[in-house]
Amino acid sequence: MSLAGVSVLRPGTAIAAGTTPVIFAAAHPDDETLAMSVAIAKHAAAGQAVHVLLLTDGEGSGVIGSLNGTTTSKWWGVRHVPSAEGYAPLTPADLAAARVRELTTALKSLFAGLPGSVTLHRAGLADGGVTTSTARAAILALADEIAPGAAVRIKGHSHAVDDHRDHVAIGQALVALSAEDPTRFSDRRHYILPHYWSDPRLSRVAYAWDMPGDASIAARARNACNSYRSWAPANGHYAIGYHSVPEMFDALTGNIRSMYHS
Repeated sequence: MSLAGVSVLRPGTAIAAGTTPVIFAAAHPDDETLAMSVAIAKHAAAGQAVHVLLLTDGEGSGVIGSLNGTTTSKWWGVRHVPSAEGYAPLTPADLAAARVRELTTALKSLFAGLPGSVTLHRAGLADGGVTTSTARAAILALADEIAPGAAVRIKGHSHAVDDHRDHVAIGQALVALSAEDPTRFSDRRHYILPHYWSDPRLSRVAYAWDMPGDASIAARARNACNSYRSWAPANGHYAIGYHSVPEMFDALTGNIRSMYHS
């Protein structure tokens, strides 16, 4: 499987010798920040090679209706009028491109000035159509590209405490890879979105928290969240993350941390 796009956001200058690369697999732009931002920043702060694998560009989000003025965003409060606000109604392709811009800005906020490296990879799968098989193939292809035959840390969504089919498929793919090659993929974590931090299904898993550890990591995660609230249509920024799930961003910024289970 070939990946649709690769972007080196910040080449590492002091990657720690002998460190194992890590893949963070996210279904849609904003998932990496909402679920995994603290963990991502901590890996970079430790001088490690981090690879963010975006499975879809998020083109299927219903938030397009809010941005095009056909519905009202709970965060914005009134209907948009694109013609009066200086932008043309968005197509799904426009939405996808804007969402990837938000993600790229967020990742730069997480990594700027840290010794590790970050590389964004895009699998180009259909939003809403990720399966365990396609997610497994994309993650394995990336692992084979960055560390042929060698150990790779794999992180992604929960298959046990989540309702979105794309998220669940990624979680199941991580389980499958770990079962197929427990030596190579022994380091596996499933991150849980803030929406599920009080979900009763948490009783079924042994969950823990990645805590910031210091104010710098917390600030980076908070800044990454702010990347998803930037409203600058002339520059192609539409605050898509906050138009979509403001309550999740509020939960994270109110208590910076990342929840996970193995």
